[in-house]
Amino acid sequence: MSLLGRHFTGLADFSGRENRQPFWLWILIVYAAQMVGSMVIAIPLMTSMFDRMAPMANQDPDYFNKHPEAMQQMMNQVMAPMMQNWMLVGAVGAVLMIVLIAAAVVRRLHDSDRSGWWAAPYFALGLAGPILSAVMMPNFFKNFATIRPEMTPDQAREAMRPVMQSFAGVWGIGMLGFIVMILMIVLLCQPGTPGPNRYGDDPLTVR
Repeated sequence: MSLLGRHFTGLADFSGRENRQPFWLWILIVYAAQMVGSMVIAIPLMTSMFDRMAPMANQDPDYFNKHPEAMQQMMNQVMAPMMQNWMLVGAVGAVLMIVLIAAAVVRRLHDSDRSGWWAAPYFALGLAGPILSAVMMPNFFKNFATIRPEMTPDQAREAMRPVMQSFAGVWGIGMLGFIVMILMIVLLCQPGTPGPNRYGDDPLTVR
């Protein structure tokens, strides 16, 4: 069976073992597809945003400096929907990524005689970041729209404080996820145990 066929048919197969070569080839294919898909989605979203911004600018480079209220209007009517859509796409993409690689990751861990539960923190943190961002984004633009040019810097910071605290939480989860990802890569690069282990026969010796 081909590499793609074996992994597509094994998306729900969390048993057995998988050696390094087919695993990393599958991961490369999935991440390359994710990057291409992200670009295909991002380009229309960005193009739509710039197309809607252009009439507001009225072909005047200083338009937003002269009309600060137009910046708030742009944030509410243009950037907020675009960012919400992008965060939603990110959350859906994270779920899809887990569906595609979860079983392969578990089998790869089995190959080095480790439980698949070692991958649970990695997948949990991978989901938490995009979902929290998607939930938080509406509040960000809602609070940003309350800022007025006549506000003092202290008043503007106070208006944005709850949102920035949420951003700090998302950033912290992202950093923790990055650290866990590095640890996962180290584990997934480990060679399999020679011969049979508690999860099955050595895939390098099975014909």
